[in-house]
Amino acid sequence: MVIAAILLPVLFGALLLLGLPRGLGLWGAGLSFLLNLYLFLAHPGGVAHAFQAPLLPGAGVYWAFGLDGLSALFFLTLALTVFLGALVARVEGRFLGLALLMEGLLLGLFAARDLLVFYLFFEAALIPALLMLLLYGGEGRVRALYTFLLFTLAGSLPMLAAVLAAKALGGSPSFLLEDLLAHPVKGGAAFWVFLGFALAFAIKTPLFPLHAWLPPFHQENHPSGLADALGTLYKVGVFAFFRFAIPLAPEGFQEVQGLLLLLAALSALYGAWLAFAARDFKTLLAYAGLSHMGVAALGVFSGTEEGALGGLYLLAASGVHTGALFLLAGRLYERVGTLEIGPYRGLAQSAPGMATLALFLFLAMVGLPGLSGFPGE
Repeated sequence: MVIAAILLPVLFGALLLLGLPRGLGLWGAGLSFLLNLYLFLAHPGGVAHAFQAPLLPGAGVYWAFGLDGLSALFFLTLALTVFLGALVARVEGRFLGLALLMEGLLLGLFAARDLLVFYLFFEAALIPALLMLLLYGGEGRVRALYTFLLFTLAGSLPMLAAVLAAKALGGSPSFLLEDLLAHPVKGGAAFWVFLGFALAFAIKTPLFPLHAWLPPFHQENHPSGLADALGTLYKVGVFAFFRFAIPLAPEGFQEVQGLLLLLAALSALYGAWLAFAARDFKTLLAYAGLSHMGVAALGVFSGTEEGALGGLYLLAASGVHTGALFLLAGRLYERVGTLEIGPYRGLAQSAPGMATLALFLFLAMVGLPGLSGFPGE
């Protein structure tokens, strides 16, 4: 089932990229959401729907996927966001095809149970994100693309070295997660292995001061908000810290835990401060997202079970309500013709439905009790 969930949006995305009608993408996004809703509601606990096939068995690499409770939660939030985007965003078929392709790659990332396969999906998900920005972005898209690409490459090579070192230095017989967890890297090497992971994951969280790619990425993306909504779910750094970096090099994490907590706190405060000063909707949401990722990272870096659960739940919830706000920003742009916040005054009179929805989503974002942002915070 997990393989079907990954391949379904990839298949529909490929058909749209070949020029088939956009309506087919709506069916693909809807079927993907229903399948992932079933996988979430019917999840029995533990690692379900496990799949494993040899990729490079001599090197200990396997196509290994499985769905635990955390993966099932992210499967649901990702599929829901893409389905809402397919319904709301007024984009052409090939753009929606790239979004579905990115959904499938992110699903593979969340379900990967082999570290090298996780790395492949971690990098491959970058491709449709870059294409959406390059082909459909604003006037400053090339500069935004170069910034995003340079930051990503700065983390990719150290991460690849850390992936290879985690197996070699830990003595694991394979790259399978269960084998690596049974053979964590210890001693002085643990610091360097963790550092390789941490650089890549801090960029993708993002954490201050490695967040400079974030504002231009959102400002120059297509105004519909669909690429931005997917961008909020591409911030998988917190998930990756929890799933791989910390358990595979725990001694390395302990050496820099204090620094990471400081950077997470600075990200939360700095992002909130800049969000208050923002003059356009997308910039506000970009910095609000930075602040939320800082809070989520604080939970994971706390080293406590409660903190990690809260941080990961906040990560999943923020993907939905922040993604929905980006989609709402796209509809407001179509209505008003600008992303500047000033012209939105009086929206409650001219578009009460949009104003009510915006209020609801912002209350969820700030963690009002009873809404999605509250349990995690």
